[in-house]
Amino acid sequence: MTRRLPSWTTGSGARLALGLGGSTAFLVLFLRNADFHQVGRAFTEVSAWWIGPALVVYFAGIAARAWRWHWLLLHIERIPWWRLFPIVAIGFGVNNVLPLRAGELVRAHVLYQRHGISRLSGLSSIFMTRVYDGLMLTCFLVIGVIASLVGLWGMSDAGDELTGAMSFLVFGIIGAFLVFGWIARRPDDAKRVIGKALARIPGQANREWTWLEPVITGMSAQANRRQVTGAVTASLIAWALEALMYWMVGQAFNLGVPFPVYLLVAAAANLLITAPSTAGGVGPFEWATKATLLIWLPTLGMVGEQGAEATAVAFAAILHGLVIIPVSLVGLLFLWYFQVSARRSDLQAET
Repeated sequence: MTRRLPSWTTGSGARLALGLGGSTAFLVLFLRNADFHQVGRAFTEVSAWWIGPALVVYFAGIAARAWRWHWLLLHIERIPWWRLFPIVAIGFGVNNVLPLRAGELVRAHVLYQRHGISRLSGLSSIFMTRVYDGLMLTCFLVIGVIASLVGLWGMSDAGDELTGAMSFLVFGIIGAFLVFGWIARRPDDAKRVIGKALARIPGQANREWTWLEPVITGMSAQANRRQVTGAVTASLIAWALEALMYWMVGQAFNLGVPFPVYLLVAAAANLLITAPSTAGGVGPFEWATKATLLIWLPTLGMVGEQGAEATAVAFAAILHGLVIIPVSLVGLLFLWYFQVSARRSDLQAET
């Protein structure tokens, strides 16, 4: 039987236009000061010996994310991480092809088809993985900014933008964990409060908010200390491996910048692409990586100020290519292999 990708992986014209528009705007910012002759030379000087091990480390981080999802779903069903790994890869693959985080919807649908878990509970648990991502990236910002303030390894001040983002995110993440912890521990109160708030929307006063139950169920791991500890541990491993992968790519370029700089690159680039306007974060990721690296590369790296721009451009392009292309191929291969089929009405059935 011929296998083919489901129609919803191709997206719509509006999604494509939105993704292309967002990517183009950031790519213009990314490339506007680049000397393409020097960028080409920077590409030729990359040590390929680091690339293979960097990819192994990155996929180990994907496996750690699957392990984290295992913890966040444990109160619903015990699913081993290796059975969740293909679904996580599918989510990454579709996110890297389509804008607006379409991969999260597909990931929840595949979880439903293969394990019978409500799509809304699945989406809610996936949302919680993003909250844990925010926690780790905030920790990266804190470590990197503190390292810059104390001058670790000769680092200069990180600047007001990163310091301000750190302060904002620290309070935001603490608030998010308090809110979601309250929802998980007091689901009946949460449903009543949220239902009353939604009833204030014009025309919605008498509506039954039946979707709240599975959504809160997906967040209920926050009420279990063991699950929270497991999810935090898995998140720490996942993001430590991703930062290590960034460092390894930096070694391939012989950048000569200290490890906290890579923590700040990871935080800045991945926090910026949380705005789901571009497929795979193409454009915003490269621009944020280059802008963050250029704070220190001219003074700490192995290149002069003129070559720093070109090296940062080449580093950002190769890094993002390694982050999105291999996992996208793996994820879409799993999507084809599982023969996932869905209509738009199926994906929206519970909302």
